[in-house]
Amino acid sequence: MITWRLRKKNPDIFLIEELFKQYYPRLFTFAFRLLENEEEAEDVVQDAFLIVCEQQGNITMNDQAIKSYLYTTIKHDALNRLRHKKVIAHYMEKSPSDAMDETLVLDHLIHAEVIGELQAALDKLPEGCATICRMGYFEGLKNHQIADLLGISVHTVKSQKQRALNLLKKQLRPEVLSIFMLLLLK
Repeated sequence: MITWRLRKKNPDIFLIEELFKQYYPRLFTFAFRLLENEEEAEDVVQDAFLIVCEQQGNITMNDQAIKSYLYTTIKHDALNRLRHKKVIAHYMEKSPSDAMDETLVLDHLIHAEVIGELQAALDKLPEGCATICRMGYFEGLKNHQIADLLGISVHTVKSQKQRALNLLKKQLRPEVLSIFMLLLLK
């Protein structure tokens, strides 16, 4: 095992391994009580020892100073982690959960696929029939509005819509047709 030495201008030399053995159990307990998570507690304590190694020239090298420095470092790191968890929890409360996001994405995907299949099926319909179908079902126009725009009778609009539905029934898979019918009811 590699031993790290803390060096200071005075002749006192502490071995990190000795510090670790001496303080780790109590520091881990302290961190665990703050964080209530074993892995995070281990990480915080190990990080504190790494900071001691990095700051070796800036720490007074006596037992109480190092012990105090380790506890303070762990306390600050743990509190920062707890604050971060609060921010995440607050964000999660305000935004939809991943499951809801996934459901929403799936709904949009299905909708897009159904519309795509419908558009492809409409492209195969006779031109007038397809135009009336698009205007009525996709643009939401009423039969009399379509009749006025195209200069045809309302009866012709109704018959072309019925013809389009009959032709679409033959072209579309049953599940796509069912979803299309549900979209019509909305």
